[in-house]
Amino acid sequence: MSFTLRQIRYFVAVAENGKVSAAAAVGISPSSVTTAVQELEDQLGVSLFERHRRGLKLTYEGNRFLQHSHNIMAAVSAARYALNQRQTDIDGTLSIGVTITVAGYFLTPLLARFKKSFPNIEVRIVEQGRTAIERKLMEGKLDIALVLTSNIRNTTDIAHETLVRSYRRLWTPPNHPVLELDEVTLADVAELPYIQLMIDEARTTHLAFWKKAGLTPNTIFQTESVEAMRSLVATGAGVTILSDMVYRPWSLEGDRIELVTLADEIPSMNVGLAWRRESTLGDTAQALLEYCRMEYVSGRRSFRTEGASSE
Repeated sequence: MSFTLRQIRYFVAVAENGKVSAAAAVGISPSSVTTAVQELEDQLGVSLFERHRRGLKLTYEGNRFLQHSHNIMAAVSAARYALNQRQTDIDGTLSIGVTITVAGYFLTPLLARFKKSFPNIEVRIVEQGRTAIERKLMEGKLDIALVLTSNIRNTTDIAHETLVRSYRRLWTPPNHPVLELDEVTLADVAELPYIQLMIDEARTTHLAFWKKAGLTPNTIFQTESVEAMRSLVATGAGVTILSDMVYRPWSLEGDRIELVTLADEIPSMNVGLAWRRESTLGDTAQALLEYCRMEYVSGRRSFRTEGASSE
């Protein structure tokens, strides 16, 4: 078996955009993208996508391979960073504040790769809510934070840099009637039983885009558990709108969850670094900032990364 980084890169682009034409928007011909993906499927001996009239949808094998593809590209990025940097021998401690969504769906792979490049940095993680993290940054009790930058309120005193913009889309069970529509709007969703996630100020930010559309969701249940959300949606209890970063196509029970891109403009969930604006970052925090810029801001990968703000 032999596949190339080009094939991996094109596969990731199609997986994150759902369409060959969207993945090819960066100047690569759709035929080149299609050929690369087909070659990859032939070499792997599995179908990575299901083809349907709206575009492409990852199969179970495709979803598993996407996670490995991210790891492959991350390893290449880390190797490039290690070769370009002359300060990988930096040592000391680094205290990082994280919110619950970041801790659960973003932190672990980033931290593992960072530690490989900077093995002498002792990382200490503090998980708290945004308000507490902003306060501790101002008090100097945290060196830096990985947070939902779209939620930051004290932008006067706290600087931030977004690493990933994760699109929000509609989650439904299989065979839901909205899957037959050529276009799905918030007005359509407002007629359906809706399940609201509550962690990391999700309710506040979600109600903001509902209010902007002049609509109110028909909320039947609120939960702080993403896994409960998956199970409820997959079994038909209701639908929800959440970001691609927390999406997985199956619930813990093995039931399928479908994604629908809404016609309305829905703000994305932004993840990034935050620090006290008037302070000078120490060597360890600066190392993390520069490493993240190399890995994310360069456009290596995302969770359908282009979009507006908020969760």
